[in-house]
Amino acid sequence: MKASNDMSLWSIIERMQRRLERQGLSATAADRAVALAVKQLASQGR
Repeated sequence: MKASNDMSLWSIIERMQRRLERQGLSATAADRAVALAVKQLASQGR
């Protein structure tokens, strides 16, 4: 795998989704897990 220095929010989210899928989660479950994590992080910033 090629190392990437792209640290945009979207690239981080996509990498998290792919990693979760490689670990056995379905694409839908990975999407939900990442969405929940982002939502929790956003609410901490208030």
